[in-house]
Amino acid sequence: MKLYYATLAILLSTNISAQTVLFTEDFESTPVFTLNTTDVGSISNGANTWLINAVYAGGNGDVECLGFPLAFTVPSTASQPVGITTPNGNYMHTASTEAAADGILCCSFGAADGFCTDPGNHFAAMNTDVSTAGETGVSLTFWWLCNGGTQNYGEVYYSTNSGAAWNLISTPISQYRNQTNWVQQTITMAAFDNQPSLRFGLRFVNGTSLLGAADPGFAVDELILSAAGTAPNDISIGTVSPVAVCAGSIISVPYTVTGTWGPGNVFAAEMSDASGSFSAPVVIGSVAATTATPFTCTIPVGQAPGTGYRIRITGSAPATISADNGVDITISSGNDAGSDATIALCKNTGIYDLLDLLGGTPDSCGTWTTPNGVPFTGQFDSAANGAGCYTYMANCSVGCPVESSQVCITLVDVANAGQDNTAATCSDSPQNLFNFVLGGDLTGLFWDGNTPLVTSPVIAGPYELIYVVYGNAPCLNDTSTLGLTVNLAVSAGLGGTVTLCENDPLVDLFTLLSGTPDATGVWTDPSNDPFPGIFDPGASLPGLYTYIVNGVAPCPDDDAQLAVVVDPCTGVGELHAPAEILVRFDGRGLIVEMQGAAYAPGMLELLDATGATVLRDVIRGSREELRVDHLAPGAYAVRVSAGDRCAMARVLVTR
Repeated sequence: MKLYYATLAILLSTNISAQTVLFTEDFESTPVFTLNTTDVGSISNGANTWLINAVYAGGNGDVECLGFPLAFTVPSTASQPVGITTPNGNYMHTASTEAAADGILCCSFGAADGFCTDPGNHFAAMNTDVSTAGETGVSLTFWWLCNGGTQNYGEVYYSTNSGAAWNLISTPISQYRNQTNWVQQTITMAAFDNQPSLRFGLRFVNGTSLLGAADPGFAVDELILSAAGTAPNDISIGTVSPVAVCAGSIISVPYTVTGTWGPGNVFAAEMSDASGSFSAPVVIGSVAATTATPFTCTIPVGQAPGTGYRIRITGSAPATISADNGVDITISSGNDAGSDATIALCKNTGIYDLLDLLGGTPDSCGTWTTPNGVPFTGQFDSAANGAGCYTYMANCSVGCPVESSQVCITLVDVANAGQDNTAATCSDSPQNLFNFVLGGDLTGLFWDGNTPLVTSPVIAGPYELIYVVYGNAPCLNDTSTLGLTVNLAVSAGLGGTVTLCENDPLVDLFTLLSGTPDATGVWTDPSNDPFPGIFDPGASLPGLYTYIVNGVAPCPDDDAQLAVVVDPCTGVGELHAPAEILVRFDGRGLIVEMQGAAYAPGMLELLDATGATVLRDVIRGSREELRVDHLAPGAYAVRVSAGDRCAMARVLVTR
């Protein structure tokens, strides 16, 4: 522990401006803090305790809770940075009582859970007073860390009556938590100034929290109490405005001061002559004050016009003079508001300075009002402000005649053709060209050379169309380009059904399509596998063949389906089944329904496209249903017979 004191007499005699250290505590010798007091509703024992040591290493321990031993681990406390005078030396911190009992003496805490650990607050207080009498700008600086939780955090207090009552410091931090590494904190409060008895205390709040609490606990080191000290007397003049004024006008003269000013001090603004000389200054405003108090400065009525005037600030106790304002001031004897103007502006074309739109040579010190009489900056935003007559008042100061002028603005919509774009259409589906306008108005015309268009062309090919939105004066026309590609629609022709004998020669399926199919397509077989298009009746699979022609986007693909039936041509006549025999395919299997006794008893046979028997069954009754599932796609024949009677039906099985 170290204590530093400096008397006010020494501070005034040396007129120093650096910080004056009034007190410091680094815990490396006998501290001035009493640990575990009962101040501010705190307890002197319990689940946690305040310690002063140089232990940073964590460790493992155990605690008995509700009759069961529970193991715990305390992490190591973060090392101190080199900014601390004695890094990793002694520091004051909380520690879990159970951890301390197991020899773990670094910064930690036992979080209150309402079961095994009870809540409780723990206080450490200074036991000696520090005087800040006569001092201003007093600050407390210290290093700290605390992870804690929403119910587990540190607090800092101060007392101005030797610890009889404590006040919580809530700014800039009220709850010290969420910080696992050492950081430095500075607190400056007017309540610390000019106190004959000032102390500080630290409290760790350990409220009930089942989740979210984590080590380390609350730790502090290297507390320093300092004062700003005193500064020499000085005056600095700010930016004087305006720098072009009329005689009799009010002028703004800001200033700042440092140091201590005696009773009866007067701050005054002095104006030079037109050449900038202060040999015979003119006082244009003053105030009796010991701090930088604003006052009104007025250019004398009848002051001679000129362009080289300067202004400075003086103080009387002690006698002090600032530098001049550094910029020449022009004093004139009247206003000039320019002349009226009427103008049309295009909307959304930027910001216009209305002063530049007035006729003549208007002064720049006036004010603007909107058509509704509301004060206005004079910067007209063609995207946000409304049309109308804006009034300019050249009224720089008292003593100058007021003049006014107007700018009457008409706003014209800007032509907007949007951005250049590219698109594609199909020859069989003309599109509305306005669908391709990108961010523009839909009031224009599309031109293909000298031909106006509304919909896309139907002749395939590339086009470069110009979109024109016509502007109203003074706004110009606006154009954009549409690069349009019209792709030719494709055709797969028309399909149908064809029957071939199995001993027929090879056939090109393309020749069996009707219509005008494109020759660029591809075939798929009944299994949806690629097919070369040449059908071999003796080897190819009968069924549904699909011809697909791919279109170029946005033209769609087109397809045609050709059902190919292969007849074994065995010489069996095309016998039609009588009404009492029904043969059908339901998408999953073949169903043969028998109604009546014409073929009972009898025989039923299922033949594939080659004439081979797939299934043979006996017809026993006058009402039967025979179902055959999972047949391969192709042409089949159903033959029923009874004695010399025979009937046959054909069916095409597809997937």
